[in-house]
Amino acid sequence: PLAAQQAAPSVTLFSSGQALVRRTLPVRLPAGTSTQPLVLGIFDPASFAVLDRTVQVAAVRYDGATTEDALLRRNIGQVFTFPQGDAGGVVRARLLAVDPERWEIVDAGATRWQGVVFARPGRLMWDASLVPLAPIADVTLVAERARDVLPVMYRAPGGSWAAGYRVYLGASGRIEGTAQVNAGTLDLQNANVQLLAGDIGRQAQPMPMAMAREADFAGRGAQGGVVAISESVGEVKLYTLPGAISFTPGTQTVVPLFAPAAVVPELRLTVPGSLPFYGGIGQETDEVEVPVMVSYRLPHELKTPFGDLPLPAGAVSVFDTDAGGRVQLVGQGSIGHTAPGEQVEVQTGTAFDVSARRTQTEYATTRATGPTRVVATVGYSVTLKNAKDSAVTVEVREDRGGEWNVISSSVPAVRRSSSRTVFPVRVPAGGEATLTYRIRVVW
Repeated sequence: PLAAQQAAPSVTLFSSGQALVRRTLPVRLPAGTSTQPLVLGIFDPASFAVLDRTVQVAAVRYDGATTEDALLRRNIGQVFTFPQGDAGGVVRARLLAVDPERWEIVDAGATRWQGVVFARPGRLMWDASLVPLAPIADVTLVAERARDVLPVMYRAPGGSWAAGYRVYLGASGRIEGTAQVNAGTLDLQNANVQLLAGDIGRQAQPMPMAMAREADFAGRGAQGGVVAISESVGEVKLYTLPGAISFTPGTQTVVPLFAPAAVVPELRLTVPGSLPFYGGIGQETDEVEVPVMVSYRLPHELKTPFGDLPLPAGAVSVFDTDAGGRVQLVGQGSIGHTAPGEQVEVQTGTAFDVSARRTQTEYATTRATGPTRVVATVGYSVTLKNAKDSAVTVEVREDRGGEWNVISSSVPAVRRSSSRTVFPVRVPAGGEATLTYRIRVVW
């Protein structure tokens, strides 16, 4: 008989769309060489391994299809029954080959047929024991001794996970983290689930991906405040989810990554620069409107409840409360993998009440001596307007590679790196402020 699936498998999910499955199968495995039909679902046969040093894998034969044609190929030599009309008569025939099908009549019943035919002698009636509910792998094993269980490991396509965060603004702000677990093609009951965050690299030959059914949503929130436990394994992070999860193909489960943590997000407004990072600088003819980018920086210092948390990459939703006390979605962004103590900043969109317009006020170029080089002096004016009822600070930024420097500015320039200089401009409530600066650029 086909090996039954044992409860409580262990699954590690990757964000790349694959799962590492570890299971102990109840298999009557004799000593020596034998071939075992294993119902493992859709998986990568090249990844199949036995987690027992006394058992060696000699061969894995796998057909992921469960169509009738695929089942016929598996059952060449099998005798099938073909009902004949409504009188209850049957014809029994042995399948000799496929493509094309050839059948040997072994019991013609009342028809008295005999010989080999190239067409089915009626409607094929399948025995339920021959129709698996999942793809089957025929695994040839060499065992040093007989045993009743077989610990195995394999990769399955389709299963994946993603982190998601909700940030609430205000003095009593907080952040919540969740793990969204996608079953993909996995069909397992009561699995212990771990989530791996980090880059493990890619194989030169990616395993084939099977098409999953359209996903339904089966969300599950935190129960009793139980959250995932994180640990470091090698150079990646591993999150062990509480309890057990059942995977049904196409469904999604949501569980908390950590308990809600108090944070007070800092609003940051930024005007991007006008300089190309490399190459020449052109002359601009008119004033241009430039976006004011919105981001939120979250305190994430070590030795704080939130700062000690590792944060896997994921989508971030930012919420604020309106005048009527209703929670509103005000921004969306994402973060990368963030180690404990590392800075967390989420870029969400552009400002509505704060605007900026930039004008090129000066442009002059000269040829430098020696190797052909151009030295340019360029001046800019940036007018910032604030329609809010409170003052804001806007950071006007310039990014440029190579040789360049600020000659003068109406607001002191802050050199963040060899390629970035910023001008923090305070804009009063309901008012405006103007920044002027001149730069020297060589290319």
